[in-house]
Amino acid sequence: MRRPALVSCAALASLALTALPSTALAQRLQPWTFRLEAGAGTTIRDFDHSDVNTDTTAIVGTARIAINLFSTPLAIQLGGAFGRFLRRSEFGDDLGLINITAGFRFEPMLGNVGRLWIDANAGAALPGTVTSPGLDAGLGFEFRVTDGLSFGPYGRFGYIWDGRAAVAPLDNPPPTLTLDHASPDVSYWHAGLTLAFRGVADAPPPPPPPSDRDHDGVNDPDDLCADQAAGDHPDPARRGCPAADTDSDGVFDPDDQCPSDAAGEHPDPARPGCATPDTDRDGVLDPQDQCVSVAAGDHPNPERPGCPDGDGDSDGVFDHADQCPTEPTGLHADPARAGCPAPDRDHDSVPDLTDHCPDRPGAPSADPARNGCPGLVLVDGGQIRINRPVFFAPNRDVVLATSFPVLTAVADALAATPEIRHVSVEGHTDDVGDDAANLALSQRRAASVVTWLTGHGIDASRLTSTGFGETRPVTPGTTGAIRARNRRVEFRIVSDADAQAPAAPAAASPAPSATPAP
Repeated sequence: MRRPALVSCAALASLALTALPSTALAQRLQPWTFRLEAGAGTTIRDFDHSDVNTDTTAIVGTARIAINLFSTPLAIQLGGAFGRFLRRSEFGDDLGLINITAGFRFEPMLGNVGRLWIDANAGAALPGTVTSPGLDAGLGFEFRVTDGLSFGPYGRFGYIWDGRAAVAPLDNPPPTLTLDHASPDVSYWHAGLTLAFRGVADAPPPPPPPSDRDHDGVNDPDDLCADQAAGDHPDPARRGCPAADTDSDGVFDPDDQCPSDAAGEHPDPARPGCATPDTDRDGVLDPQDQCVSVAAGDHPNPERPGCPDGDGDSDGVFDHADQCPTEPTGLHADPARAGCPAPDRDHDSVPDLTDHCPDRPGAPSADPARNGCPGLVLVDGGQIRINRPVFFAPNRDVVLATSFPVLTAVADALAATPEIRHVSVEGHTDDVGDDAANLALSQRRAASVVTWLTGHGIDASRLTSTGFGETRPVTPGTTGAIRARNRRVEFRIVSDADAQAPAAPAAASPAPSATPAP
């Protein structure tokens, strides 16, 4: 048997395939080929002396159809071969062999000359007593006549297992041939000419080059902004797109440390794309602002950029406009001097300009002839002082008629000074009796005074009442005179801020000239 020889031929064919140079395909497609082979050859070993003579010659004809794969030189093919032996069997029969095969073909184009080809096929040999497997391999060259026609020489080697059984008489083959004393395998070769007819079709035109509508050098399939050129500042994160400038300040976002806020007219030299900060948003930039976290407001300090003007005396007049920056204007501002109180020589809270008695302390009055003149009431600093006590019925909260004149004077003073918006009416008792009872009595008496005043034209929103009982004596002691001084009603002027808080302790006042009822 010569199977090692077949393996060697297959190895040589594989080596030849890998050694062939690669060539460009023609612009016209040849998807299929019909090929005819005609040649002659001999067996390489004898079948059997009783049937076939040694090295008998045969005439071989082959027809093959091939389909090219993927427009490449590689094709699959199906073929049929008929061979007729020139010598007859010892019985005088003409002997023949038919092969049906399928395989692969590699046929690269060598310029415009033609194709060098090599193929390998496997199939079956018949019509003998059995169908026998076989292999064949061929090598040849086809010269190009036209795109659809070529011809050239070829050579082929074949091998059939149990080849005796595949050989049969051509006329009236018997059902069984008995071939004794013969090796069952047969190898052969033949050579000749091929004639190939190829189907021809124009190759599809090459795809057009990718478009670049915005002419920025990035093809549209890869361009995320196909209709907008990347320009001189392409966005590194979005191919084909220009870098964004979200805040339109001329600094592109990749370089802009404040991409959402425009740099404006005062860009920060330390932070590209950012405005110079103005922390307190007063229009004075931080590098020039001496009060970075405090806005200058409506009254900026002309000597300290970015700072509000001060109001040292808290009178609502800012220091740079205040002619008395350390002295509040009080209840009566001087119209001739901004931020200064109106002159009041006798300190009775009635300005000299309207004080009928400017050198004698008195009380405000709606009567110009009595305004600022001494009487039952004296406005002194934070208090409205009364020169007579308020009398009540013993151990009760009923105001006696003898006190009506002094309360009328208090009402007149309040009516004449609407700038006094809050007054605390505060009741006090002596230390005689139960502490709780004294506290309750002082509270009721203060409330009675408020009721009397509101009944005489004073707005209730200006008055509050508080009782302190015996807890705040003017003078400690147990004598009758001391206890009489401690039984009293006081009128304390309260600021707007203090009016929102509980009443503060009242300052002690001088003893009234008369003793109130116990």
